[in-house]
Amino acid sequence: MAKGKVVQSDAKKVALIRGALRLFAWLPLSVGRALGSAMMKFGKLTNSRAYRTTKTNIETCLPELTDKQQQELINKSLQSTGSLFAEVAKTWVKPQSIQWVDNIYGLEQVSASLQNGKGVLFTGAHVGNWEVALYFLGDQFTFNCMYRPPRQLEMDEVISKGRSQNETKMLRGDLKGVMQMIKALKQGEVAALLSDQEPGRKSGIYVPFFGKKALTMNLVQKMQQKSGAELYQIAAIRNQQGRFDIYMEPIKIDVEQDEKSYAEQINLTLEAMIKRFPEQYQWSYKRFKSTEDGSPNIYKK
Repeated sequence: MAKGKVVQSDAKKVALIRGALRLFAWLPLSVGRALGSAMMKFGKLTNSRAYRTTKTNIETCLPELTDKQQQELINKSLQSTGSLFAEVAKTWVKPQSIQWVDNIYGLEQVSASLQNGKGVLFTGAHVGNWEVALYFLGDQFTFNCMYRPPRQLEMDEVISKGRSQNETKMLRGDLKGVMQMIKALKQGEVAALLSDQEPGRKSGIYVPFFGKKALTMNLVQKMQQKSGAELYQIAAIRNQQGRFDIYMEPIKIDVEQDEKSYAEQINLTLEAMIKRFPEQYQWSYKRFKSTEDGSPNIYKK
């Protein structure tokens, strides 16, 4: 899962990010969301990288939509992405996201898995708000979260501190972190990692994601095989009241099947959740950045 070299951050840039997080944390959530959405709308006017990537991904993954439907989805997705910064700030700096949760689906089934002595491994995609989902899991269970450290050392501290507000155990996505997570799952604890992040080439396999080959991690299968954990998908989805509904749904996949088939089924599971809430997927993420044959990717136009 680990990818890229760690470098020293620009101190001014890190200070600016920390300051912005504190500002958004103390703003009323509605104001922070509106400000974040306005920033993303401005990005559309200036043809920002986030806008271009969102547009390219939606056109690639959802070609069945009309031009008008695609543009409407682009606008809604950018608005959702803009809201994320305000929500993340609240979660990391002034944690209270658990108070935003309205409905919880699947908690009884997860509890039953744990009572049977099984660890529970959650996975998911960048849909809704992953930070709210993580905070919820940390509030409910003995929870371990795997993450990819950013290249900037100081930002690693910001992320780790933000996600550890409720004693969540943060594990780096390296060999040591993987072994710690497997041990935790064997002990009947709860763990989570995103499945739609692009891994290093040696840590994944190219399989379809919305019909286009994407480098997909094999770590979920390996963890499930070694720990015997039950696999669930989780998503924290904004509802019409501006709060969140938590979805925890079992993923029934034969863990002993070949790597390619397993990865394909993981991607199909993620696609199904994204199609239910397409406007809340982070289409601004470059999911197809790596290509199997080394040719230029779809973002280099």
